Amino acid sequence: MNKRIINERISYIEATEEPLSADIGIIRCNDTEWLYDVGNDERSLAGLKGQYNVVLSHFHQDHTGSLDKVQIGELYVSGETFRHTGRGTVVNDELTVGDLRIFQIPSSHTKGCLGLEVAGEYAFVGDALYSKVKDGYYVYNAQLLKDEIEVLKTLKAPKLLVSHFKGFVRPKDEVIEELEQIYSLREKNNPDIRVGR
Repeated sequence: MNKRIINERISYIEATEEPLSADIGIIRCNDTEWLYDVGNDERSLAGLKGQYNVVLSHFHQDHTGSLDKVQIGELYVSGETFRHTGRGTVVNDELTVGDLRIFQIPSSHTKGCLGLEVAGEYAFVGDALYSKVKDGYYVYNAQLLKDEIEVLKTLKAPKLLVSHFKGFVRPKDEVIEELEQIYSLREKNNPDIRVGR
């Protein structure tokens, strides 16, 4: 387990390439520990003991593959993720538990992404910032990208925690500026924005 500390409440287990496994966020909230995603590498979970409340960012295997290896108290998922896992409390809009806020985040990457904002300081966004890849291009849906930018602007947190991103932490303002630049490339009557790789 390669655990990294962000602050006194938030840490994470780094993503791996073999097998492909997402970063796993670990959050202390009073007497309860939370995980944001569970990854897909059983070795990453070796140091985790006890029961956790879990928020799954989305249904892809690298984020959910170790679900049966974690002792779960409460599980929070989107409707799309529920269709794949068959369990969990579906978050249709947003849900607040203490100073944690689980929210939907539109994404060109996949349907049904959830984010987790912690105390208005950091927000886990999983893979939501990423696009699809098609024919050698990054492909964003223009409407989803616009909606995603609007959701990011509503966050109090100035820092985003982005899965598979080296260093994990990205300034929210920098991310919004980057996404707005991509959005500016949209063409009339074309729902997709294609960006070279």
